[in-house]
Amino acid sequence: MSSHDTHCVQSRIWQVIGYKNAGKTTLITKLVQELRERGYTTAVIKHDGHNHFDIDHPNTDSGKYSEAGAEAVAVISDTRHAVIEKRSASLEDIIKRFSVYDYILVEGFKNAAYPKLLMVREQEDLALLKLEQVRAVIAAESEWLDKEQLPESAACYNRDDVTGIANFMIRCGVQ
Repeated sequence: MSSHDTHCVQSRIWQVIGYKNAGKTTLITKLVQELRERGYTTAVIKHDGHNHFDIDHPNTDSGKYSEAGAEAVAVISDTRHAVIEKRSASLEDIIKRFSVYDYILVEGFKNAAYPKLLMVREQEDLALLKLEQVRAVIAAESEWLDKEQLPESAACYNRDDVTGIANFMIRCGVQ
């Protein structure tokens, strides 16, 4: 067991945080693929900083129901479903809904109290280390990263080491 393992928390919920264009979506996509190859199921929750987004597009049946005033619309097939509700939901509400999945990856929600993988592209990004529960720092190019600046409890990975990052998450997670 490495020294970083002793600082892991028991969790299957991991936040991927960082500033805009740090590579959060790319890393999450690769982690989903890696975890799936290992037999784990994953769910992803993304924070959208905009006040309005649509997935019930005009000229679709769900869009027509929404335009008519339906407060919630569900679309269900044999292989998937989607629920669209005209109300906000908390991160905790969605995590409860996704509790059937092995791992829940959360993009954003920097101030939530879950273990975090911090994506950094430059030295200034390390300011996010002040947030609680940063468990690992994922660097775009780890050559510039001075590991002495990192808390002892934070592991450090190159963003391309998806296998290493997944191993870290699994070692720290509830099995």
